[in-house]
Amino acid sequence: MSNTYSCKDCQQVFERVKQQEKTIAQLVEIIGALNGRITDVNQRQMKLERVLVPEQLPRTATSTFS
Repeated sequence: MSNTYSCKDCQQVFERVKQQEKTIAQLVEIIGALNGRITDVNQRQMKLERVLVPEQLPRTATSTFS
């Protein structure tokens, strides 16, 4: 693709689109990194919850009548 344009406005639009593409790519990288961190924190929290709040065994009804 050639980036030589006959008008100044077209060149400015081209440059602006290129800058926006770079910005979007950076934002996608940031979102990916944050998603990974959130997943990691979520997994650590789930492990801690299992240790700190163990699953309670269901209580069985015991009869006091003989």
